[in-house]
Amino acid sequence: MRLLSALFVAALMAGPALAHPGLAASTPANGATLAAPADIRLTFTEKLFEKMSGAKLARTGMTGKPGHGAGPVEATTSLSADGKTLTLTPAAPLKPGAYKVDWFGVAGDTHRVTGAINFTVK
Repeated sequence: MRLLSALFVAALMAGPALAHPGLAASTPANGATLAAPADIRLTFTEKLFEKMSGAKLARTGMTGKPGHGAGPVEATTSLSADGKTLTLTPAAPLKPGAYKVDWFGVAGDTHRVTGAINFTVK
């Protein structure tokens, strides 16, 4: 019984060390409709490894014409000094339409996680 209790406590203590990074917030928020943002910010729950993390921006369609005008959007990415915020800065102002950001991140546990946010520029 003591061994089982000790294993349970050890498992609880090891839990945070085995956690994967997650997306804590994004600007714009997932599903938002807004004026063209100057940049897109993804804030994570853990510090990311810069060379193993990133994001891609794509236009998924024009307003009123789903799928029309779809394709990748040129953008630069940068990671904040604390390693928790990934910023995408489009090379040109975003035109009205639907957009998707596919992100990937690797933190201290070295497991790659992925996700996406969608937003619409009016």
